[in-house]
Amino acid sequence: MLMKGQVTVEYLLLFSVGLVLISFAISALVVIRGAETQLTSLEKAEIAVSSLKSAGDEVCALGDGNSRVVELGWEVELECSGDVIKASVEEQSGVAGLEHCDVSCYGDGDRFSVSNVYGRVEIKSAS
Repeated sequence: MLMKGQVTVEYLLLFSVGLVLISFAISALVVIRGAETQLTSLEKAEIAVSSLKSAGDEVCALGDGNSRVVELGWEVELECSGDVIKASVEEQSGVAGLEHCDVSCYGDGDRFSVSNVYGRVEIKSAS
């Protein structure tokens, strides 16, 4: 009778250790998933600011009246100051400066119109 009780306690102990190991593995996966999400958002912000900078430099070089449309495929919040563009995606940001023109931003979204208006680049939401 004592042997059956000992075997049951040993199985319960092994089961408990297994549950603890599984809980550690799940918590590690949750942390990894959070880091992956942040990295993806940062990458999207950097792609957005790079695309907008390229379009801004192009319309700046081509002169007054030129414009381009930039479609990103994800929501972006924009801030502009002087010649600097800051694009934010889910609290992650990318920053870039235009080469020869100042820039103004109007609106957030996933599609933007980039225009040269009297030597100043304007980026407006085109959604």
